[in-house]
Amino acid sequence: MEGDKQLELKFDDVALLKSIELHGRKLKEVICVEEMSELTKEICKDIRDETRRDNLVEEFSDVLICMRMLSLIHDIQPEEVQKWIEFKIKRQIERDEKYVKKLKEAGDI
Repeated sequence: MEGDKQLELKFDDVALLKSIELHGRKLKEVICVEEMSELTKEICKDIRDETRRDNLVEEFSDVLICMRMLSLIHDIQPEEVQKWIEFKIKRQIERDEKYVKKLKEAGDI
């Protein structure tokens, strides 16, 4: 796993907003739930070694588009998201450190 690359993505907000206006936010939200479910399915297949990488990447891309669409629908600002990302990653680091400590105490590592 490479941790030094960041996702730098470009979305066509004009097209996404037109689609939201055309179909309505509720339908777009339902579609986003469906897309997240499709990604979940591909992740499960990956766990069983039954997926193709291109299928996983396609569903991942669909979910990223949906995340952008949802951010437009709900006026979610990047700063709000970044704040939560930093909080959640910090919490994960703390949990990981506690887990490693527990493993060491048990003599498992």
